[in-house]
Order: sequence, then structure tokens, then C-alpha cells
Amino acid sequence: MADGLMMYETQFFGFSPQTCVLRVHSGIQDSLLDVMLVVERVIHKKLKELPDNSVTPSELRACTESFLKLMKDRLDLIFERVEQGILQHIFYIPENILLPEDSVQEQHVYTEKQYQELQMEIAQLKQCYKCEIMAKHALLNELEEQKMTEIKLEQRIHWLNSLDNTWKNNAVSSIPESLTFVTELAREIPAVLAKIEEKYKDEIEQKQALGERTKGDKAIGSSTMK
Repeated sequence: MADGLMMYETQFFGFSPQTCVLRVHSGIQDSLLDVMLVVERVIHKKLKELPDNSVTPSELRACTESFLKLMKDRLDLIFERVEQGILQHIFYIPENILLPEDSVQEQHVYTEKQYQELQMEIAQLKQCYKCEIMAKHALLNELEEQKMTEIKLEQRIHWLNSLDNTWKNNAVSSIPESLTFVTELAREIPAVLAKIEEKYKDEIEQKQALGERTKGDKAIGSSTMK
């Protein structure tokens, strides 16, 4: 098999010349194997018709394999020359020939220095593109944070509106008045708690007495068990 990749020929023909030659070689070998199997069956059939036949099927198979190996070796030797002829004279494009899609190279010829400058420019553009992608991701993250901040602000505004409605319902019109209102409510809490305790005083005392009695019964039971 040829060492060169023959990329230009592959571009023109649409397939690799080496791959084509290899498939042809493999196809010939497969055909040879099929023919030898058919020949073996015919020979075996003819030998069975002979009255003094002493050849066993295993001996026949050994002879077939030996002959097949000999044929493959000769085929490989011949096909090496065939392969060189195919790759050098059939699937070959001379170096001075350009494909139609590459004819633009005749109009725009670059020196090695210009080519290097072009490669540097391409590298810079790639770097700029990466920076743009990173900036895009940063902006998207910032936008997501702004959306979360906007949601929190809306919650705060809703809470303030609710508080403002509460103030209006209680005839509170300004922040100082609202603070005074909240302070008065805080001062009224102890009095309300005292009223609740006074109202449910008997019930609380009964529950406390019941709890103490339960503890005493448990203590008596424990001492009895001891």
C-alpha cells in the first residue's frame, strides 16, 4: 500500500485511492476463496465416485489450504505492481493541475509571509470570538441576577403597599404617625396579655394543679415499685 495520503485525489474522486485498491484486493481474495471451496466440493464428489479412493476429507482440505496460500502469495506479489500502476497512472492528479473549486488560488497567490500573517489574523479573530462568547455569558449571568433582584424588589414593593394599606385603614397618613401607631400597639400588648391571663386564670390554675398532681402520682408509683 502506498505511503502517501493522496488527499487531493481523495478530494477529486470522493474516495481514497488506497481504500479503493484495498477493497479490490480484498474482493479478489474473497472470490478466490469462494472458487477454491467450490473446486474442493467438486473434487471431493469426483473422488467419492472412484472405487479405490483413499483420500480423506481432511487431507483434501489440507491440500486446498496449501494451494490457497500459494495463490494468495502470488496474488499479493502481483497486486503490489498492479497497485503502483493504479495509484501512479489512474488515481493520480499531477502537481500542476488545480481542481475547479481551487482555481481561486491562481487569482490570489500568497507568499509564505502573507500566509503567516493570515494565520496570525485568524488566531486573533478566534481569540476575539472567545472573548465575545465569555462577555456574552457574563452579560447573561448579570441579566439573570437583575431578574432575581427585580423579583425581590417587587416583593418589597408588595410588602410596602400592604403596609401602606394597613396604615390607611387605621387612619395613618405619614411615617411618624405609623411609628407612633406601631409603638402604641406594642404598648397595648402587655395589657392584652394581662386580660387574657385574667380571663383564663382559673383554667390555667386548674391545669397547673392537675400537672402537679400527676407528677405526685408518678412519684408515689415509682417509690411503691422500689
